Amino acid sequence: MKRFRFVIPIMVVVAILAIWFLKKDYSEVPLVTRILIAAGGSVVSGIISYFLLRNDNDSQKVDPKPIPKQK
Repeated sequence: MKRFRFVIPIMVVVAILAIWFLKKDYSEVPLVTRILIAAGGSVVSGIISYFLLRNDNDSQKVDPKPIPKQK
């Protein structure tokens, strides 16, 4: 559930930027199509970020610090 803390905002930002970009440069595309394109892009970015932002399990398996031998 920790990953969704980052995935949902990424999806929202992508959707907002996609709608803004499509409205600015491709205003002749119908609104429903622009919304579908933006929704598809946000879902794809959410899936990609979900898998790329996974926790590093290797950091929990770090060897302990070596203890120097006493002379």
